[in-house]
Amino acid sequence: MANKSKTQLKKISVVNFRALNNVEIEFGDRITVICGKNGTSKSSILGIAAQIFSFEKNYVNKQAFSFRQITGSLFKSRYSEHFRISDKFDRPGSMETTIELYDGYSNKDATANLELMTRGKSPRPVVRNNSAVEKGENASRNFTHPVIFLSLKRLFPIADRDYKVIDFAYLKQHKQDFIGLTNELLNRQSSLATGTEGTISSAVAHADNYDQDSVSAGEDNAGQIVLALMSFRKLKDEYADYKGGLLLIDEADAGLFPTAQVNLLKILDRECKSLNLQVVMTSHSPTLIEYAYQQSQQYRRIYKTVYLSNTYGGVQVMQDWSWTQISADINTETVAVGIIDKLPRINIYFEDKEASDFCAALMNRQPIKKFTAPLSNVTLGCSNYLNLIDKGVPEFAEKSIICLDSDAAKQVKKKKPRTVVLLPGDLPPDQLIFEHLYNLPANDCFWKNDLLFTRDVFTRVGAEVIREFAITGQHVDVSVSLAAYSGDKTPREVFKRFYKDLEFQKIVSSSNKLLNPWKHWIEMHPSASNEFLQKFELAIHGVMSEGFAVDVSKLAALKVNLKRL
Repeated sequence: MANKSKTQLKKISVVNFRALNNVEIEFGDRITVICGKNGTSKSSILGIAAQIFSFEKNYVNKQAFSFRQITGSLFKSRYSEHFRISDKFDRPGSMETTIELYDGYSNKDATANLELMTRGKSPRPVVRNNSAVEKGENASRNFTHPVIFLSLKRLFPIADRDYKVIDFAYLKQHKQDFIGLTNELLNRQSSLATGTEGTISSAVAHADNYDQDSVSAGEDNAGQIVLALMSFRKLKDEYADYKGGLLLIDEADAGLFPTAQVNLLKILDRECKSLNLQVVMTSHSPTLIEYAYQQSQQYRRIYKTVYLSNTYGGVQVMQDWSWTQISADINTETVAVGIIDKLPRINIYFEDKEASDFCAALMNRQPIKKFTAPLSNVTLGCSNYLNLIDKGVPEFAEKSIICLDSDAAKQVKKKKPRTVVLLPGDLPPDQLIFEHLYNLPANDCFWKNDLLFTRDVFTRVGAEVIREFAITGQHVDVSVSLAAYSGDKTPREVFKRFYKDLEFQKIVSSSNKLLNPWKHWIEMHPSASNEFLQKFELAIHGVMSEGFAVDVSKLAALKVNLKRL
């Protein structure tokens, strides 16, 4: 039985609207998470839910409302905020939707239809056949219910907004509540809070050593969600006949790290119970979706996970699919068998192709390799990666591994980022492999190969390096040669031209460990190679457990095979 003191959304049945045809969405009493691939109309469902409600009048006792959110906004989402109507495709008759809910004002189950009808120059969604109205009244009115819709517009960077700092009266009086909720969500220790109005009205919690201009997107998102929750608190305090509310959040996980995503659901569950709220959100986050799924198995009325799939033709609702099934469908893969096969693949970033080649050789035949996704075509400088990590960009600070050249050791030691692993050696990869091959004697077995890539061929390919840095004799210390260099060329570019030479690339691309120079270096340097592999193993464990919330017990199989000394 629905709580008779509150209005509660129960089901939306879409006969047709955009990608949705004959689709039914059932809602949890407190939290509903809607997920699916792009183009499956997740946001359209939020728009339908937002459109059927307004909060301007109690039609039972004819009382007009003047209640406002903390920022002064109405408890209503205008259709332009949740629908972008296409004059070409969203025509009258192209939407046929039925809504089922319990109406707290008439104290009965009710239904209505939502249709696109011409209003002015463009079609607009209009409620029809509202069964809660009294006989003789307008059956095309919305249901009375306070709604806050947090669209993707909230993610517009605060530093780029047109805004001014403002003390919202309610927020000023309850600032510690705002800070406390935000700290709980983000696991932070912020001590200050600042409100802003302009392009977007918002509030953020921050420390005393930075302000609203310096907060991350995740902190800003958290602040707006907490502000919405506190606005419902404000309404409950001010409105004696309060009957709950509806909070709609598009991409609720945006900018939030995995622990914060779980904290968000825990907070929402508690606040929903306290404030008689329903929360409906969309998300692509495996952490958030899987946690919601687990809760829905234990508390089936309170939580719902709704997965929208277009894999079998039109969009279908896969009620209460597990994350294993959802993940397989989103990634167009079969469902993995066994615990180890359910682990995510971790992106690996490099400074250049040379680093990618070196890492590929180090990871050759390593079981852990199947859980990596090397992105050799994405190359940034060391300082760029470290800056992204410093800024807290989740992809680089939490969810990936950055393989940097060994010459970044000083910067990495100073900052100690958990997602960075240094490649072996004391030189950048192109310089390292040049030094290694130059120092091999002409009779070394490496030079005896089917391609006839001999030491003479190598010295011809590396002629610019040898000439430019005045290298002589049978042995070179590249660091010493570079320190003595007084020419006008950039050493980095000289070595890159050597590495990219077509003749040299023939052996770099070889799968034969007797011909591939990186594999030869690794065979000759097992201790340094093992040290890298051990650090890589530690990093991938950290990323999976902290960036993807993988249970530690599932990581036992992620081991590296050390090179024999």
